[in-house]
Amino acid sequence: SHRTRDGPEARFPAPPVLPLPVPRTAMAPTEAAAILPTGPEPEEVDVNQFYVKTESLEALADPEVEAAALLPQLDSDVWTVVCGGLLVARRLAFHHPDVLLGILDAVVVRLRAHMNSLRSSLCKTALICCADVLRAYGDAAFEFLEDTGEGKVDGSGPVAPSLMHTLLHKAALDKRFVMDEAKRTLLSMIERLDPDALVREILLSRVESKNDKVRAVVAMCLREAVDKSLRRAEERAYMARGPETETDENLANGFDTEASCAVTERDALLRAAASFVNDRQPTAREHARSLLETLKRSHVERAEVENGGDAWQTHVERTLGKSVAVKIVKLC
Repeated sequence: SHRTRDGPEARFPAPPVLPLPVPRTAMAPTEAAAILPTGPEPEEVDVNQFYVKTESLEALADPEVEAAALLPQLDSDVWTVVCGGLLVARRLAFHHPDVLLGILDAVVVRLRAHMNSLRSSLCKTALICCADVLRAYGDAAFEFLEDTGEGKVDGSGPVAPSLMHTLLHKAALDKRFVMDEAKRTLLSMIERLDPDALVREILLSRVESKNDKVRAVVAMCLREAVDKSLRRAEERAYMARGPETETDENLANGFDTEASCAVTERDALLRAAASFVNDRQPTAREHARSLLETLKRSHVERAEVENGGDAWQTHVERTLGKSVAVKIVKLC
């Protein structure tokens, strides 16, 4: 008895016996059935029906009726219904822009939301629709590229990202399916809208984005917009002077009349290119070198016309300082 009182059994008493847990198979049939998904399997959707090329879009038989039903479609919780609505919006923009114009503000708010959808097919459809809207209205759609006070669909909430903000960030994604479509939309926008206004009022303010991939997209857009601006200036100067009056005086007058952003914003563009040259993104550095070559060519041509303009190296040193200019002049 002494060993029993002082032994291991006394110091470490056995744990109380607990009831055994009820196995899951003992649950009521209705409780077990509730855990499993019910209903038919979702049908496969051919998303290619939403990616119709712009030139293949057909006119609507009754555009006013379609426009009246468009907003509820774009507000639907069913993504395929929304994609169908975006396709209708594209047909309206291409064939019936006057009809769409009456609800364009409301459509753009919803379009912007769908461009941010996590569903890739819906996001791509919205990006294609955005390209068609910008193409249809040109510079009149410029206001949608700027930040506004509109937030949610009902107009409440904080300032919503602009179409440009959304396009730049979608073009900077790693998801190639969406990224490629966003870049195509940006290039289409640059081709259709005033490149000088895009550079001056939209793109230069985004050069210092904290997102390095967005900076690379901005560098691409700046390069494309400056090239477009110079081509347009040269075409207008040629049309103004005529093919048989190619004198230096007429060339100078034509160039001054239709000055490109490569001239009017050359200092800001040079500073932007200099910052991209040192960017961590290889594509940003590549676009920067191309932009620098374009700016140099424009500067040299203008200096020759003006008979005594500053040399390229002098201009770079005055704008960036000698320490930075050394690297820039070596690049181009």
